[in-house]
Amino acid sequence: MRRNPKDSADSSRRITRRGLVMGGSMLAFMGVLGLRMRYMQVEQADQFRVLAEENRISIRLIAPARGQIYDRNGAVIAENQPSYRIIMVREDAGDIDVVMRRLATLIDLSPEEQERALEEMRDSRGDTQVTVADRVSWDDISKVAINAPALPGVTPEVGLSRFYPAGPDFAHVVGYVGPISDYDLSKIENPDHLLRIPRFQIGKVGLEARQEDILRGKAGTKRVEVNAAGRVMRELDRQEGKAGANIQLTVDNALQGYVQARLAGESAAAVVMDCETGDLLSIASAP
Repeated sequence: MRRNPKDSADSSRRITRRGLVMGGSMLAFMGVLGLRMRYMQVEQADQFRVLAEENRISIRLIAPARGQIYDRNGAVIAENQPSYRIIMVREDAGDIDVVMRRLATLIDLSPEEQERALEEMRDSRGDTQVTVADRVSWDDISKVAINAPALPGVTPEVGLSRFYPAGPDFAHVVGYVGPISDYDLSKIENPDHLLRIPRFQIGKVGLEARQEDILRGKAGTKRVEVNAAGRVMRELDRQEGKAGANIQLTVDNALQGYVQARLAGESAAAVVMDCETGDLLSIASAP
């Protein structure tokens, strides 16, 4: 059956209108999509660039050198000595249990040390550097470096450890440092970011504890580039921190050693003072 010309014209107009509406909708959609792409690629380019860099760039704290302690004549009572240590970063390591087992086959790590390090990594932020082993030998450092591809997130580095040249002569005066604990943190309001690093050393007793804020210093930062396995490829830049302030005491190192030696085997105490200035020159007791 043939359609009359009027019906054919109406049908053509309807099809044309539908085509225009669909074409207009598609053009509008493409326009919105194009504007969105332009917004993401141009307006938000810096934001996405930062996000991409965060996937390959890690910002890490640099622990400052702790201030040294001297006697009245400049003899060192407490100082820092370089030491080798092994650190691990959880987010770079992936499966930390597997990596820890591999590491334990290379260096001497007791089950207790392994469990302690694993627990600290689980309780800390993913980008926190956790000290797995401290004061290790050069042979251990070499083993870890050689097997680096099998140990993602594990890095050997040189740190500073506290050393007391006079031994026990000043132990009751100077005190000592040790790893920070949850109890230590509970006593500090707004603790420094450094104190959040597991096993960071702080003064526990004596002068080391009383003058902690002065001796600790301020942390620095460094930006390092890491690969997909979490290995540090290169250091991009570094901002050094501020070393802790040095402290000079009125005690005399030589006199203190002499008094300690004279009291050996006795049950006694001795205090030597400068009568004119009131300076405390020596303080000792035995046993």
